[in-house]
Amino acid sequence: MKTVAVIPVKGLHNAKTRLATVLSPQERGALVGEMLSHVLDALNASGVIDNIAIVSQQQGELDLPPFVSVIPQTRQGLNNLLEEGRQWAQTEGADALLVLFADLPLLTSQDIAGMVREGESAGTIVLAPDRHGSGTNALLSHPVGLAQLAFGPSSFEAHMALAKSAGAQVRVYHSAGTELDIDTLDDLARLDAYRQENAMQYAFS
Repeated sequence: MKTVAVIPVKGLHNAKTRLATVLSPQERGALVGEMLSHVLDALNASGVIDNIAIVSQQQGELDLPPFVSVIPQTRQGLNNLLEEGRQWAQTEGADALLVLFADLPLLTSQDIAGMVREGESAGTIVLAPDRHGSGTNALLSHPVGLAQLAFGPSSFEAHMALAKSAGAQVRVYHSAGTELDIDTLDDLARLDAYRQENAMQYAFS
């Protein structure tokens, strides 16, 4: 199965404005850049992703590794620009498309491999909800054109309903790596707590 991944990226300037009370624009940009690099490394290390692309209007800001393709964003709206990613996936001859976001600092290569494994059968959509169970942080569609993209508020419920109406077999993937996305101060606090807890476990193991 040929699987490709698409990540939408707004850019580094004016990123994560809900964190503006604690982080400067430069710090927020650095955070986004670090998380994007982490997600790209996880994808590349998974061994199950054939090609990776970024959809962005601000690709000049991004320090991307050579294995990442760039799709210049020409449409407005998250789901519209992701359709550009879907078109790219189809031109690549992909069997499956993985859509995920750049703000997943705990994502692992095992998460990527797990989602792809869950979606090996044609006619399958794999959904990875956020920690609140309301948003969708990653979606795998096999084949590429099967899933309707409805990212935004309450997207997990919307994706579930759309997948069922399309007659797809739906799998739900849960892990710390796919559930924690960074948008709010509470998200940052949870990330710090997770890292401290795991550092202590490592220290006493």
